[in-house]
Amino acid sequence: MPQSIRSMFVFAVLSVFLAAPLAAQDAPHRLSEMWTMVPKADQSKDFYDGLKAHMEMRAELGDPRTWDAYTPMLGDELNIVGVRSCCFNWADMDAYRKWSEENSAVNDHFQSHVAPHVESYAHYIDEISWVNSNWKSDWGPYRFFGATQFKLKPGHAGTFDAARDKISQIAINQGWATEEHPWIWSRQVGSLTESIVVPYRNFADMEPGEQNFFDFLSNVLGSDEAADALFKDLTSGVEEQSYQIWELNESLSMDR
Repeated sequence: MPQSIRSMFVFAVLSVFLAAPLAAQDAPHRLSEMWTMVPKADQSKDFYDGLKAHMEMRAELGDPRTWDAYTPMLGDELNIVGVRSCCFNWADMDAYRKWSEENSAVNDHFQSHVAPHVESYAHYIDEISWVNSNWKSDWGPYRFFGATQFKLKPGHAGTFDAARDKISQIAINQGWATEEHPWIWSRQVGSLTESIVVPYRNFADMEPGEQNFFDFLSNVLGSDEAADALFKDLTSGVEEQSYQIWELNESLSMDR
């Protein structure tokens, strides 16, 4: 996919939307790569048709990665399309670049059928913290992904990470980390941005449960004040916080 930069809200994790979710023990395959594209205002249909054809071509040529497409549900920038692949390590990126060079027809096809209809691009690599996440490959399938993104103040990443680690390990070791409560933490490479993603099978999954996480944490720590103090440690270094729900768009994704 071509390179360009556009500043916009993303996760990780899609700060972390997993094309092939892995359990924590499957590390070190902890990287994901994502491209976001905004079609030109009067060429949306041509863009979608071109992207769908391009995904089909990649599948036919045996692309070693699976690329999934996602679209946002909230806010006023609903024309963004995120295309994401997961999970691999840094050495795998060398092998994938070699495959791309040996299959130059893939890029040629993109330049001919998709690129002419794109207004702007952005490119992201996320690093997943499996040790602080609760996600297994046989859970799901998931359709929606609630992504909370934290833009950190300079010099505050260490404090944020320490609180994140403590909160996550309490959840993992004290009974919150079940199939009913999946989540994934990631950080955006090259920026002070971290994300937590919670997947949902459907809209009904978004309904709050009988016990919320704050109540769980208060019970484990012994008081609301202790839980509140830990959350303050987490958020004290946050400059900006955003939330988005992304939906998997199977029609624009590669066949598995």
